[in-house]
Amino acid sequence: YELEDPKTVTNPNPLMREMWVQARFSSDDYNDGDEFVVRGKIDRIDIIQPSTSDDKLHLDIIDYKTGKKPHFKYSPKVNERIASEQFWKMKVYALILWKMIHQTDEMSGETKKADSRFGMSRMLQQRLKQALTAITNGMEKEETDWSSILELNSLRLMYFTSHLDDASANNNEYTMNATTDDDNNNDAGSRTIGKANYLDFSLGSSDPTEFQSILDETELEVQTIASDIKRLVNMQSPQAFEHCDWRYCSCHELRKKFKPGSVFQSPDLEF
Repeated sequence: YELEDPKTVTNPNPLMREMWVQARFSSDDYNDGDEFVVRGKIDRIDIIQPSTSDDKLHLDIIDYKTGKKPHFKYSPKVNERIASEQFWKMKVYALILWKMIHQTDEMSGETKKADSRFGMSRMLQQRLKQALTAITNGMEKEETDWSSILELNSLRLMYFTSHLDDASANNNEYTMNATTDDDNNNDAGSRTIGKANYLDFSLGSSDPTEFQSILDETELEVQTIASDIKRLVNMQSPQAFEHCDWRYCSCHELRKKFKPGSVFQSPDLEF
């Protein structure tokens, strides 16, 4: 338990584990006004209880990574790009969860026109209410919107290991990411190279402008990806798809076996 001893995680955390999330997105590129849905599974959500009953509840989104922590051995600009790429999926999770929170608020209104499938689950709402009750010592809190009670605080990537020659695993050189802690020794310099490590990314919840900017930028990127997918599908040509640099993926070889300008396999080519 280099990063966290499960015995030290007290109720109500983890608030949720392996929770499916989904949200609807719109795009100006869809002339018919259709929406598309983005789904994902969040490994874990923790709740940070406020110091007073008047403060908001902070939610942390945590993702477990079986691979190594990124090696920040390049220029500051390249290191920042690497860290940003690592957190991109997490930002999408945060965006989806925030949309679900607002969707739930819409469902609580008189009209109830919103689709419940895209709101928070009953289990999540129940656990949040239990946390609120514990914070207020059993006092019932006046009904209000979840978006005025909750804040998305930060993202955390927990890596099971790091590169053996990664000196940054032993110091706090990169303030954007590096929170290296030891349960038995708070001296970050005492960390052993190659041990499990984690990266943190603040969502700027203390600054509403910064928080909204992160969400808006992420939503625009998601919409751009959806637009590119729609454009490629409309081309009806597997040859037009250039993405995927995974060395273990066979899409590059499979692509050659389709008829040019179509999404149909050529009967003359065997797999």
